[in-house]
This record gives sequence, C-alpha cells and structure tokens, in this order.
Amino acid sequence: MTTGAASPTDQLAGIAERAEVVLVDFDGPICRLFGRKAAPRIAADLRQLILSRGVAVPDELRDGDDPLDLFRATAVFAPDLVGVVGAALTAAEVEAAASAEATIGAFDVVAACLETGRSLAIVSDNSAAAIGAYLGRRDRARYFAAVIGRGDHPDLLKPNPVPVVQALRALKVAPGAAVLVGDSTTDIAAARAAGVACIGYANRPGKAERLTAAGADAIVTDMSDLAGVLARTRRPVSQLPWVDSEGGPLIVVPASALGQWEGASVDDDDSWGDYGRACRVDGYVGVLGVGADQALVLADEPASTTYLPERRLFVRWLYASSEAEVVRLLPRALDIADWEDAGTWTTSGPAELFDSAYTGDGLEHTTHLAVDLPRGTYLIRTALVQPDESTALVLVHLVETMR
Repeated sequence: MTTGAASPTDQLAGIAERAEVVLVDFDGPICRLFGRKAAPRIAADLRQLILSRGVAVPDELRDGDDPLDLFRATAVFAPDLVGVVGAALTAAEVEAAASAEATIGAFDVVAACLETGRSLAIVSDNSAAAIGAYLGRRDRARYFAAVIGRGDHPDLLKPNPVPVVQALRALKVAPGAAVLVGDSTTDIAAARAAGVACIGYANRPGKAERLTAAGADAIVTDMSDLAGVLARTRRPVSQLPWVDSEGGPLIVVPASALGQWEGASVDDDDSWGDYGRACRVDGYVGVLGVGADQALVLADEPASTTYLPERRLFVRWLYASSEAEVVRLLPRALDIADWEDAGTWTTSGPAELFDSAYTGDGLEHTTHLAVDLPRGTYLIRTALVQPDESTALVLVHLVETMR
C-alpha cells in the first residue's frame, strides 16, 4: 500500500504543532524596514563611505543593492572598516525603523503565540538598536522573550547558525522544539544548520521557489495564514487561573467555614438553600453569613473570575477577544476605574472561590481558587471598566480596614 506525500497544509500544521517557540526574522516577516528609504540608497551611501576612506570597492559590489551583503564583504576587502561601516548601517536602520511599515499579519502571529503559550524571539541580521526602535514605537518589545540582532562580526551573520543557536539558548529550548520564520535563503540555511525547522515567508513572486530550493520545510505567503495555523494547532494556555460558574453567582467562603456552605440544597423547598441566597444578591457583590463567618458573593454576571493576591483584586471577564487582551489591558483598566464602595466583608482568613451551587466540602468536583487573605475586615470597592471597545471587566477590590 502506498500513500501520497503530505500536503503543504499538513506539513505546515505538523511543524506548527511541534513548535514550542517561534523564531522570526525581522525585516520581512515583522516589518518592511526599508519601505521609505530604499536599501539600494543605503548600500550606495555605504560604498561612498568606504571610498572616502581611500579603499576601493570590488567590482562585483559596485552595483549591489543589499547593504548587508556589502557589510559582510567589508570583512574581507576592508577589515579595518568593519566597525565604521557597521555603525553607519546601524544608524541608517534606526532611521528607517522610525517609519517602517508593519507586515500584514505579523502581530496576528504574535497574538497566536501568546494565546497558545509559545515563546517568541527575533533572530535578525539587522541591528538590535533598529529592532528596539521599531518595537518601542508601540510598546511591542514585551512580547518577545529575546532579540538577537547583528553583532560586530560579519562572519556571524546568517547563514551562520550562531544567531539561531543564541536564540535557542536564550529561550532554553532544544532545536527540535523550535521553528524559524524567514524570507531569505540565508534564514533557511541558518535554521537547517542549527537543526531547526524553517518556514519560508514568500512575500514576492519567485520567492516560494527559491526558499523551497534552499530547503524550507513549508512556505507561507501571508503571515495571517501562519497565525491561523499556530492558533489551531495548540490549545490556548491560560496565563491566570480562572473560575467559572454554571450560570449562577460565584462565592468566596473562608476556609474555616467551607463545611457550612451547603450550595444548592435539593432537600430544601424552592429556595435552593445557600445557592438561592447567593442568587438573591443584587449588584456586583454582597455578603452572606456562613455559620459564624461571612462569605463574599460575586453576583450580577456568571463571569469567569480570577484573583490577584498582590492587588487583593478579583477580575471578572465580561467580554474580551482573548485572555491575553485581558492581561494586557488590566493596567489601563485599573487606571481608569471609577470605584464605588460596596460595603465591607469580614473574614477569618484564607478562603476559596468557587461556584456557589456547590457545597464547600465538595470542591473536588468543581474548579476552585485559593484566595489568600489575612484575617480582617475589608472595604469592598467595585468598578465596571471598558479599557477598549472590545473588552469589559468588573473589578472587585478589597481594601483592608482593620484586623
């Protein structure tokens, strides 16, 4: 029995499935660095700089339009000028980074990696200064665990595998668990030499054939397509622990009183026991007696909820495009929150957050989250916050008043 070769789509999916980290070239997959100041002009400026130092440029480099090729060659025909040419190239790249246009779909790839728990690194022959200048324009540097830019030695540029190996070491990952996305044959060669799978980004006619011939394991012509494959091939990984309900309120019960929370009692009348009491709470929060203690009810919406102990803050996710967006927008949400006082809550100490329909001694049957709090009385503040058009959160903040 014979089987056909895997389709290009299956090959891409297989590579993405295995990838724990994604390494991305800068100029091409992330942005068009020289979109407004053409590379041929920069190469001409570098040639003029070399000539001004009394060094002749070899015939084969007199008409080249790739500044990186000229920088590589400088190490051979004018090694004393490597530092000068490298500095001039860096200055030109930093200038270009100020107006470089983002590649369509590039940050869809970033978002897909963040949402599926993959680390990201940039591995580029461009200078780290230029990469930093571009990422800093929109506060995007924080999305990348490492940035490997051009060093002082032209012979260590790709196709040398050293930059790829540096990225693997920075992210502490084996070659077999990484993939490199690049748009040049040198990217492909460097990845293969480092033992890393490689995806060619063919953004111009004829590139797919060249990248395939160089050994690319798969080809994409649109970074958005790559983002879609990355998003589909791994389950989303939560950055925070979330507690959901089956439709009713959530409850925060002190650990010492867990055995006294009876949840939705089927033996009672139509009141549904403790769960029914929680359902009758109006507004975002309320307090109910549980034995000699008090429980905090998170009401109004059956929203996914987490607790940030360092802020003593419950975050309730009403709607958002992703958990990554909730995490990203939380600082802004706190800045613009219009807090309202909602009474006080007295607790005997650490508590558990869970679906109020469950009994306190049956938490093994439902998702729950420890709420680490000292014994004391807390002022409750609430706020409905919309940090952008597609995100809405309810924040519940506990402010200690006395113990």
